[in-house]
Amino acid sequence: MSKRAFLPVTLFAAAAWSAGCAPAAPPPAPAPTPAVDVLQPSQAAQRAAERISLTGMELGRMWTFQDPPLAWWRDAYRFSPGPDWLEHVQLGSLRYGEVCSASFVSPDGLVMTNHHCARGCIEELSTPEVDYIQHGFYGPTMDDELECPGLHLDQLRSVDDVTARVSAAARDLVADTARARAQADEAEQIEEECQAEADLICQVVSLYHGGRFHLYRYQRFEPVRLVFAPEHQAASFGGDPDNFTYPRYSLDVTFLRAYDEFGQPLTGQPYFRWSEAGAQEGELVFVVGSPGGTSRLLTVSQLMYEKHRTHPYIVQYLSDVVDLYRWIAEFGPEAERSVREELASMENALKAYSGQLAGLQDTLLVGRKIRWEAELRAAVMADTMLVERYADVWAEIRDIQRAKLPVELRAGIYNVGIIGDPHMGLAGQLVRWVRESALPPEERHEDYGAERLAEIEEQLLEPTPVNPDIAARLLAIRLRLARDFLPDDDPLVETAFRPGETAMQAAERLVRTSRIMDPDFRRRLMEGGLAAIAEEDELSVRLAVIMDEARQDLVPLLEELEAAEMVQEERLASALFVVEGTDIPPDATFTLRITDGVVARYPFNGTIAPPITSFYGIYERANNFGNEMPFTLPPTYAAARGRVDMAAPLNFVTTNDITGGNSGSPMLNRAAEIVGVVFDGNIESLPNEWLFSEEVGRAVGVHSAGIMEALRSIYQAEALVRELLGQR
Repeated sequence: MSKRAFLPVTLFAAAAWSAGCAPAAPPPAPAPTPAVDVLQPSQAAQRAAERISLTGMELGRMWTFQDPPLAWWRDAYRFSPGPDWLEHVQLGSLRYGEVCSASFVSPDGLVMTNHHCARGCIEELSTPEVDYIQHGFYGPTMDDELECPGLHLDQLRSVDDVTARVSAAARDLVADTARARAQADEAEQIEEECQAEADLICQVVSLYHGGRFHLYRYQRFEPVRLVFAPEHQAASFGGDPDNFTYPRYSLDVTFLRAYDEFGQPLTGQPYFRWSEAGAQEGELVFVVGSPGGTSRLLTVSQLMYEKHRTHPYIVQYLSDVVDLYRWIAEFGPEAERSVREELASMENALKAYSGQLAGLQDTLLVGRKIRWEAELRAAVMADTMLVERYADVWAEIRDIQRAKLPVELRAGIYNVGIIGDPHMGLAGQLVRWVRESALPPEERHEDYGAERLAEIEEQLLEPTPVNPDIAARLLAIRLRLARDFLPDDDPLVETAFRPGETAMQAAERLVRTSRIMDPDFRRRLMEGGLAAIAEEDELSVRLAVIMDEARQDLVPLLEELEAAEMVQEERLASALFVVEGTDIPPDATFTLRITDGVVARYPFNGTIAPPITSFYGIYERANNFGNEMPFTLPPTYAAARGRVDMAAPLNFVTTNDITGGNSGSPMLNRAAEIVGVVFDGNIESLPNEWLFSEEVGRAVGVHSAGIMEALRSIYQAEALVRELLGQR
């Protein structure tokens, strides 16, 4: 999920669930925020910065294959891979759809990733009669494998530096928005030319926040079929309470198979052989995958903006959505199944963003950022030429953050489509349709051509059944964000709330009294045009008018600020390159990276977390919680109790630098053999979003020996075992 865009909540039809219970009590309103400069770090953080010594690894170890840290690996690990090793590791690794990582693990196109990455496929293949999420799946022969609808795998083939061409497109332009648009257009042109030359997927990626632009070329593999998935309870043992924690006892792994265009298993691709012993404590491990995004190059003022604006906003939004999905799931098995995938995704996001926010509230972390920035600025100020070119970049970025404070969150809350609340969604569509229809075609917004207006008109004239209880809860999410993040005199807040009302009470009142769900009401306003809209006192329409009018100014202003920020970030990146060169890795961009680390224990809860857990742990944890969910022992594990080698490794932790998107990444030893698969980070690793530290942050993986033990002793998947061991 982007920090500046939220996934809209699905609308639920009235026929779906009957909701008769009373709404939950809303949380208390937050205490008033003191009038302070939110972009200024605390005095405690500034004092901490004076005492901190940097490690040199603050920007992490997510190395690109274009600039592998060969000297670092040689000095740190006495490991000097050659070009063949790097090429093999690059080609054996895959991007899984648009969300995860994966790898080839046999010569016949067998692919390994996480169960939680493959969950969408498993859900789609499930039926009311056969629920593969609950019971798992295994296809012992290729004829038994099931095709995952719409799934593709991408293999990175090559990378070219196109910085000069993209930058040249904006060289003679003055306005920041024009520069941003010109660069985006040039990048799109490069992608189109690339894809016309070869049957590849081409993507121009901005690295170092615009300091470099690289053209990535991918070979796409589809179709993809499901081979093996454990039951959900085995893959996510411990549920949300154990998510982002350690010690863990999860078999979060799934195997699939890539096929060619002729329907035959894909052959001829580099793949990783299996290490039955797996990794031991202290052993060097490489993680190869596509981390989704980090924010380590942000300035101090940008970090403070995230701390006081963006992250609290996201955490509140996600918390409300999670509460909504949990409430829906309580209406029975069918209701639970309809939201379980979204609920798992939102719970994961909530815990991730909450952990990142905790990092922003950590005085020592902010102090490290202040110190890191101060040392970079000092290096710039020590060079006369750099002073002339870059001395003002930090002040420029700070001024942009200040200008965004009253704009960005308001623009988001005023977006009628951002939450998915049906009353504001319909009212917003209605108001915009009337306004755009009243304009000459050449003056309409580019998103509202004749065909699109006709589609909206058809939707507005159709009946729209909704569940009023769910609609009220969705609307309350928007109103709570408005109340907590907008000024008291904001027009939306003043219009939506009566004195003393909570967000839930205001939402219930609007839903109860609204006429926007009546197609005849909407038809009357559509026929009456602008005059009818202006005179209408129906609350949802009045709110939609307020939001639509405000966004006419807010959106262009926000685009200008974001373009200006992009230009200044490119300047900052240029300064960083002069000082550091390519010895530092760029922030994660969901492109292929290789990270190094070792299997290592760490201080934990007053004691020490073990580097490796075993099957003993899952049986003990289930017993200690009385076999209650989410610590219920999977039935397959209970049935196999006498067959399982309890001492076999199950999960383990390493100091590798990972983030979202690394899920499913292969964990490799020096011989490029599989020793595990990444499936999580511990809670201590979440602040690594801002600056990397390996002191207590860890990547969590499923151990290769544990996967093999489960396949043999629990699932008796002998054909899969033989294939992984090269005995097929």
